[in-house]
Amino acid sequence: MIQNLQYKYLVAGLIFIASTLLGYIALSQYIPSSGKVDAFSALSSSKPIEKEFNKELQTRIAEQKLAAAGTYELQKIFNAPDGDVLDSKGNAVKLSQYTSGKYTLLTFFYDMCADAKGCPYAFTTMHTVKNYLEKTPALSKQVRFVNISFDPERDTPMMMAGLEKRANRNNKDFSIDWRYLTTKNVDVLIPLIDAYGQNVDIALDKDSGKRTMEYPHVLKIYLIDPKGVIREIYSTTYLSPEMLLNDIETLMIETEKGV
Repeated sequence: MIQNLQYKYLVAGLIFIASTLLGYIALSQYIPSSGKVDAFSALSSSKPIEKEFNKELQTRIAEQKLAAAGTYELQKIFNAPDGDVLDSKGNAVKLSQYTSGKYTLLTFFYDMCADAKGCPYAFTTMHTVKNYLEKTPALSKQVRFVNISFDPERDTPMMMAGLEKRANRNNKDFSIDWRYLTTKNVDVLIPLIDAYGQNVDIALDKDSGKRTMEYPHVLKIYLIDPKGVIREIYSTTYLSPEMLLNDIETLMIETEKGV
């Protein structure tokens, strides 16, 4: 019986040693030793911005026959207007805290939008940009997305929280920060959309004349630089993931050159 116990202890000890060694080997793959640099540090090194955009992105951009990033200038259209908004927690904040400090793509939307060339197209396009930029963490950490609802009655902060959670559900530390905002009411909203030049109507029922739950609008996405200046405005006929990526890279090159 003693021999059996000794045998069991010996086997248990060997298993413990083996598992410890395996754990150490696995862990060593992720912890950089002296002279080793982890993947994120390598990506964050001082490389020219052009080299940060991987070959896959460059290929997609080239296929669109767009002018090479950095060979053209994006005009300073106007300063991104400020206004009062509600974040996904219901806090009253200034929009300006989401339109400076990063390269920002901002668009107006409403959750019930069913126009294939409207909000769903904007979401798909921005999601594609997000996926490609996040393959290079040094780039994605510099970019932010902002969606502002022009349907404050239904798109409450709680609704925005759900959309924000869904948009960011697979986020890593280096992921693009995607914010969903709304306003207290239409009276607060109207000056904001007017300042941005966002066209939107309230659809009326043909028979009753009463308002429907639809908001016909012209899709617009605004590209804002880290200084809070709008540098490009895209619409359905002038919008693609490659175009957005190319213009973002152009602004990054501009910043790198100190322009």
